[in-house]
Order: sequence, then structure tokens, then C-alpha cells
Amino acid sequence: MLKNFVVLILAAFIAIAGCAKVIKPADKAMYDKADAAIDNAKAEIKLAEKAPTLKDLYEMFNSSKSFLATAEEWLEKGQYVKAIDMATKAADTAKSVRELPGQVQGIIAETERSLQLAREVGMDKTYGKMIKEVTNNIWDAKNNVRLRKYDLAKSYASQALASINKANKDVEKATDELTKAKTALAEAKDANADTLVSDMYKNVEEAIKTATEAMDKANFVQAAESAAKASQLAKDALVKAKEEAVKQQNQPAQVEKSTPAPSPAPEAPAATPAAE
Repeated sequence: MLKNFVVLILAAFIAIAGCAKVIKPADKAMYDKADAAIDNAKAEIKLAEKAPTLKDLYEMFNSSKSFLATAEEWLEKGQYVKAIDMATKAADTAKSVRELPGQVQGIIAETERSLQLAREVGMDKTYGKMIKEVTNNIWDAKNNVRLRKYDLAKSYASQALASINKANKDVEKATDELTKAKTALAEAKDANADTLVSDMYKNVEEAIKTATEAMDKANFVQAAESAAKASQLAKDALVKAKEEAVKQQNQPAQVEKSTPAPSPAPEAPAATPAAE
């Protein structure tokens, strides 16, 4: 009887040992990383199960569970990188079930701030169509939040934010280029370009004036182009002014070197004695 019991224990042990997955020492680190990623995904899914938004984002929740199942399959097959990728995706998706509504509200708020800034600098003068599209997208985003269609709301809000940010970058670029142009003009003036190469200096001033006028009219792309041109003209004027200054410094020495020394005056002839 005892002998049979021992045989059964050994058989069970052998069966368990045979089913256990053998991890190569070289793969241990990646296996542990994948296993940890899967555990994290499971934890996020448990939190998502308790989220008030679960009923509104159940399809997203199911996707996170599907990603987790795939991650576990890859882990069993020894595909640790793929397992980590899918586990991370599962965790992020589950996390979105809890955080997506807040993310959407954050994007909408950021877009509205950027839109207000755009209007303050007069962008509605030349970006009217874009401003209108952004306004409509914000309205659509808010409406979908009201309907608890958070995924669609995020799409509208993100599109609006991308558009307004692109336009604001035009403003930043124009402002930056104009600052550079004015700095370059000051450097040229310090080198006396306004007197040594006055025509070139005036061209710089005209280009800066054109850029400033474009800024006032909210033509930011044109302003950036005119300001960049002014910067290059100012750099050219600076180089030319320095060349002229060197030339003028060397000129007196060259004139002095090339002018022959005056010949000594001839001696006056001796006076002839008067006849008696």
C-alpha cells in the first residue's frame, strides 16, 4: 500500500515537472519583465472594472482583456518582447477606461486656451477658416462628452488642438525671426554699417518694416519670411561694414607710403659783386 502511494507521489511530481516551463538563464530577465508587465495589466483591468465610466467604455475594456490574453499567449511561446508590447497595450487601454473622460476635458481646456491666445493676437484676420474649424471641433468634442462618447470626443478635441497649435507655431516663428532681425540690425549699426554701407543698412530697415507690418496684419508666414530676409541682409551689411572700416584704416598709410618725399630746394646762386 505504502509502495503504491509513493509511486503515485512520484508520478505526480514527474507530471508537474514535465508541465513546468523551463526558462533559459539568458532569457530570465526578459521573462521576468514580461511577467511583470502582465501583472501590471491585470491590476489596471481590475481598477477599470470599478470605474464609473466602465458602462460607457465597455468595448474598450473588452479590448484591454483581449490584449492581456494575447500577451499571456506570447509569454507561453517564449516571445517576450511581443508579450511585453501586448501587456503594455492592455494596461494603457484599461487605464484609459478610467482616465479618458478627464483626458478629453484636459484637451478641450488646452485647445480653448490656445484659441483665446490666437484671437488676442489677431489670428482671426488671416486664419478665419481655421479658427472656425477649431471652434466647430471643440463643440463636437463637448457634445460627444455629453453623450459619453469619449473616444470620439477625444478625436475631435485632438484634431482641434493640433490645428490651433500649428497656427500658434507660425506666430512663434514670426516673433522669433523678427527678434533675430532686430538683433542683427543692432550689431550692424554697432559696426557703423549705417554710415559705411548706408544703402545696405536701409535695405535691412525696409525688410524689418515689411515684417513688422505683416505681423500687425497677422500675416505671420509672410512676417517670418521678411524677418529672415532682414537677418541675412543685416549679416551681409555687417561683413561689408567691417571690410570698409579696414579699408579706410589702411588707406592713409598707403597714401603716405606711395607719396615721394619732396626734393630739397636748390641753393640760391651767389650774388655777383657790383661793378665799380
